Amino acid sequence: MPLHCFHLPPTNLNPSHFHKKSHTILGTHNEKRCLAGQKISRVAHSRISPSWTVDEIAEAVNGRIVQRGLPGPISTDTRTLKPGQWFFALRGENFDAHDFITPELGPKGCVGVIGNRVCANWEKGFVETGGDTLISLEKMANYARSRFHGCLVGVTGSVGKTTTRTMIALALESLGLVHQTNGNENNRIGVCLSLAGIPRNVGFVVLELGMDRRGEIMELARISQPSIRVILNVGCAHLENFSSLEDVAMAKGEILAEAKPGDVCVLNADDPLVMSLPVSRGVRKVLFGQRSGCDVRFAAAKAHGGHGVRVVLERNQEKVEFVIPGPGLHLAQNACAAAAVAVTLGVSLPQVGISLSRFIPVSMRSELEVAKNGIKIINDVYNANPVSTKAAIELLKNIDCEGKRVVILGDMLELGQAETVSHETMLSLCCASHFDLVALVGKRFLTAAENLNLVGERNILFSPDAESMAFEIVQRLTRNDIILVKGSRAMQMEKVVAAIKAMNLCFPHKG
Repeated sequence: MPLHCFHLPPTNLNPSHFHKKSHTILGTHNEKRCLAGQKISRVAHSRISPSWTVDEIAEAVNGRIVQRGLPGPISTDTRTLKPGQWFFALRGENFDAHDFITPELGPKGCVGVIGNRVCANWEKGFVETGGDTLISLEKMANYARSRFHGCLVGVTGSVGKTTTRTMIALALESLGLVHQTNGNENNRIGVCLSLAGIPRNVGFVVLELGMDRRGEIMELARISQPSIRVILNVGCAHLENFSSLEDVAMAKGEILAEAKPGDVCVLNADDPLVMSLPVSRGVRKVLFGQRSGCDVRFAAAKAHGGHGVRVVLERNQEKVEFVIPGPGLHLAQNACAAAAVAVTLGVSLPQVGISLSRFIPVSMRSELEVAKNGIKIINDVYNANPVSTKAAIELLKNIDCEGKRVVILGDMLELGQAETVSHETMLSLCCASHFDLVALVGKRFLTAAENLNLVGERNILFSPDAESMAFEIVQRLTRNDIILVKGSRAMQMEKVVAAIKAMNLCFPHKG
């Protein structure tokens, strides 16, 4: 049977809310997975990149057609190029993709090249561009943006961008097809490719905008021109290039700088740094968070069965209660932000609850996996900063566990002057949480342990890199343990996850 939405007396909430209209989203776990699969298929269909004709390419990049080729979508990586795609050759500080243009690309399925030059004996399409090909890619992105007349949502923040972007896309699907950032392609090249990949039949685009320096969000906002601009939070990420959190806030605030009258800015009312950012006259502000007076407020969030989060959202006199099938109370704030965008565009609050109850955690971001050997892994290895690491530690502390609770943390990078205190704070949180085993990877966490006089403690394990930790940790785990694995992308903590999954548990346990 399908999911149902019906009225239910809100007896588990504050009495002051009893007069409000209430909706509870129900459904079995299997029903939700089935429906989620249907939705995923729809998202995948909407992500199919449009075919660019050779004439459109030449017009977009202001290039010259040297040799005509078949229509096709765009790729900038010969390693992942699919049959039927054009290869856009970019030149960076440390590479020149023109060097990878060989006659073998043709048999691989490449239908043409966009760039400064091709190799000898090139028989496929070729659109010649002059100068910096990255600027040419931006021209293509601008061309694609100019012919898209739907609603474009731009999302930035220190943590939660990918999860919230995914939730927004899910919540908007009741209005039509949605195109969104692929994976974590939130930099200059990624945003340009996302724009160039907008299918002709979609009504909504949701883009993730990332940064590691001042001015970058401004560049991405100018390229993407969002009509809805979302700031999730300001936290200790990329502090290596900033002197303070206030500087980070100003950099994030660049997404608001050129908002036009009629645009909408969706802001986290619980974050003082976000609320301190100026919004231009004529631009509508929509607030989300726990504070009273928010346009969309999350009134409650509670762990549900150890593998989900029960969330209550409110808007005016209406309320919806639903379960997000993923671990971590931080998902409630992501859901609240997504709901604020969706209701602004006309989605009803009950429909938002139905949509978000089908959410599936993004790969390597608080992704709960049960290995064949019975060990549960909270796979959160995509990246790490103090805000996201604290949330992950809280998740591990509160999740149901029949065995040992084990935290494996890799160094958090790009923290600048906050590096030492941030690693000490996270390690102190682990100790205060009384985890059965704390495993640390990298020199920064080792320094933190030395500063806190924790070296030599029985339940603390050190390794210089992920490979070494993978070898050590498998000797200390047993069935029903729950393991949190997290670290910055460069720490390659997925190697630890792979080693845990490969365990056969046939060896004697070593305490």
